[in-house]
Amino acid sequence: MTTSISLRDCGDVLAVLPYQLGYHPRRSVVLVALHGRRFGLIARVDLPPGPEVPRRMVDAVVGPLRREGAERVIAVGFEDEPDECVPLLLALVEELESHGADVVEVAVVRDGRRYSPTCAEPCCPPGGVPVPSADEVPGVAEFVALGVAPLPDRAALDALVAADPASGPGPDPRGPGGPTGPAGARSGRRAAARAWATVLGPRPGDRRVVPDPPGLPGRPGPMALAAASLADIPFRDALIAWLVPGLLERDTLDPTVLALLDRRLPRWAGMGRWPAGNSDPGERRHLVEVLLGLCRAVPDTRPDDAAAVCTVAAQVAWSDGDGALARSALDRALRLAPGYRLAGLLDQVVSRGVRPSTVAPPGSWGRAG
Repeated sequence: MTTSISLRDCGDVLAVLPYQLGYHPRRSVVLVALHGRRFGLIARVDLPPGPEVPRRMVDAVVGPLRREGAERVIAVGFEDEPDECVPLLLALVEELESHGADVVEVAVVRDGRRYSPTCAEPCCPPGGVPVPSADEVPGVAEFVALGVAPLPDRAALDALVAADPASGPGPDPRGPGGPTGPAGARSGRRAAARAWATVLGPRPGDRRVVPDPPGLPGRPGPMALAAASLADIPFRDALIAWLVPGLLERDTLDPTVLALLDRRLPRWAGMGRWPAGNSDPGERRHLVEVLLGLCRAVPDTRPDDAAAVCTVAAQVAWSDGDGALARSALDRALRLAPGYRLAGLLDQVVSRGVRPSTVAPPGSWGRAG
């Protein structure tokens, strides 16, 4: 989220880390690649159930950092009980160092204090030192200014994409005249574009634009139509390219769909901009929140629609640098529709920490959850 953060020491990194991840990590190990004063790739993994550390776990976590060419890394273990994270933490440190990385800090966080499993100097007393609070760390200020606050845990992050218990199946949007009727049907795509224009809405704070009315009683509303429209693959791909400027070139997309989106969809948050340029971070956050609302509105009883919407949300989150949120969205998508191909492909991209070509600024790439 920031191109440069003022970090004085490991304590500052620990205070900023929940803001980078989007939630407070528990019972896990986090590796942070540093590029000068910037955060690079951040990889997190849950602690194994026992003291044995599977080799595949080490390879899966270290691999993305190696591919990024990380030369300086901070390794942090988060635990509830003394030393429960140390076997995995030290295994990861050993693997990093065997490949030439400089692990500049190794820390364990427990009950609001940090300890060192590798240092016995006065700077690292056996009783640990307090992790500084957010208001003591200048690097947190930009997050606070943007209204960013970390969630309490990973479960709270997963809840952002989970179906709202109050969301029922509603009227079925599928039909000959609906957006999931015959592939490429003009009337269906026009309905889809209108639905997405309503879901995305006007620029945040712009009261001069009035969105389309909701669906009539007994007929599917805009959210149901928008979700169902993603079964039309050319429409889905063009929509993703619209939401994530710079991800795909225009000449790779269906020109008739692009023309429809050009006429119908809003352009705030950098949407629909070729080539990609700088976008307002607050507007990008609002766009993600809109997509999360759509994820929650689609029930699990429509698994294909839910998987498609979650995958679109995951692509936007990952492209904007939020790997943890992308992971939560993909987990729901693949749980409901294991064969959904785009979700599977994006899952591999996120797992490997492959940087997307997007609007995200340096320093916020790949917060892999």
